[in-house]
Amino acid sequence: MSTIGLRFTLPIALGLLTRIASAQASNAAADSTAVSPRSAVRPTTTALRVLPVIGSAPETGFVGGATVLRVSSYVNDTITRPSSEQLYASYTTKHQFRAFVSTDRWSVDNRWGLTGQIEYARFPQPFFGLGIDAPEEAEEWYEARSTSASVTVRHRILGAVYGQAGYRFSTTSIRDAEPGGAVERGVLPGMRGGIVSQVTWGLALDSRDNIFAPSAGTFAQATGAWGAEVLGSDHQFGRYVGDARRYVRLGHGVLAAQAYVEASSGRVPFDQMAMLGSGSVMRGYVRGRYRDRSLAAAQVEYRLTLAGRLGLAGFAGAGTVAPTLADLPSTRLLPSVGAGARWLLLPKQRTTVRVDYGVGKGSSGLYIAFNEAF
Repeated sequence: MSTIGLRFTLPIALGLLTRIASAQASNAAADSTAVSPRSAVRPTTTALRVLPVIGSAPETGFVGGATVLRVSSYVNDTITRPSSEQLYASYTTKHQFRAFVSTDRWSVDNRWGLTGQIEYARFPQPFFGLGIDAPEEAEEWYEARSTSASVTVRHRILGAVYGQAGYRFSTTSIRDAEPGGAVERGVLPGMRGGIVSQVTWGLALDSRDNIFAPSAGTFAQATGAWGAEVLGSDHQFGRYVGDARRYVRLGHGVLAAQAYVEASSGRVPFDQMAMLGSGSVMRGYVRGRYRDRSLAAAQVEYRLTLAGRLGLAGFAGAGTVAPTLADLPSTRLLPSVGAGARWLLLPKQRTTVRVDYGVGKGSSGLYIAFNEAF
């Protein structure tokens, strides 16, 4: 199916998200009146940075670009989470282009949260087949061009428990597939492209002391997404994710641990399946080197502050993919180990820039990104 054209240019997208953020800020002011009568309008502090995007990954080669990041928080408020907006564009030596605009807003005392993102990507990428035993020699390349938009609203139900609901839309076209390959022949759903339109929902326990660089607390979340023809989707399938994290102070640093499980149902497009390898989970593997309908992974990381704004981190993990959740325990595990450096970019908000080098079985990758991997 031919892709729908890019419906929003970045300036229009930025305007849309700015209006959403402004509406959320108005809600925040209203909340402040109800929660804290002593101050109808709370002063905020804002940090704006224009930064280069420099990085590398096995599937991208060298990455270059620029990003604009704005982080704001209430003065003398240690409870309300910082809000942020980001404008990002990058290009790689493998001719991949990605641009997005996003917002993450929180009202006073974290009663309401809103995240939104609009993205365009033109991404040549490899496909190796399905399963943990997909051979490296089966590698074939294709180009995916996609436009996507998502929005999620969160509400604090009780204490640190949050409910969330949202919507996700993407339209994708597949081009330049290798002649005679699986993608060119369309052997799996989604290999002709199409529209994904899904409603999303979830429940989370979030007691982290900071969302950018936690040093204490717990994050546990279960989310689901469902797409069907009635929503305008070409593919009817569900995606379900469980994500549990724990942070404890240990010595002069922080020990972080994560367990991650992903499953799906229905006719899942091949590019929407669980993929092992990324800059956050199973660092060191080409994204999509191993993919299937289910995935399980776990990792630990120790983050140590050296002096001033400089820090170091070391991490190790393991993961696998399988056709079903029941098959995961009997599927062989793949390792992931590595280390990296941290630079505290915005001390008040604890926003960091991280540089990680991860090593997997037969592959490795350099990752540069904002904030911690998890």
